[in-house]
Amino acid sequence: MAVTAATATGRSLLEQHGFIPAADGSSYRPRDGLDERGLLGVVTAAEAHAYADGLSARVDLGIPTPPDIPGAARRSSAATPSPRTAPSARRRAR
Repeated sequence: MAVTAATATGRSLLEQHGFIPAADGSSYRPRDGLDERGLLGVVTAAEAHAYADGLSARVDLGIPTPPDIPGAARRSSAATPSPRTAPSARRRAR
């Protein structure tokens, strides 16, 4: 996982939440030893903090969202079969 910040305020915010500058100097990584729950916690806390400070944040988990999934092709009304109705049973007179 890598995290980037476009401003000094964003970089400071990431460091406040325990993110460590990566060797390339342009991104951050979470501190070592976090399990999935801990990782989710620091990402969520940093995102909420960013929004509270008026910074935009984007978290991309690599999971497709509905806008990423193409819609199914629509069928024309002529191609849609009409529902069949069961014949009604006749009643016998006694």
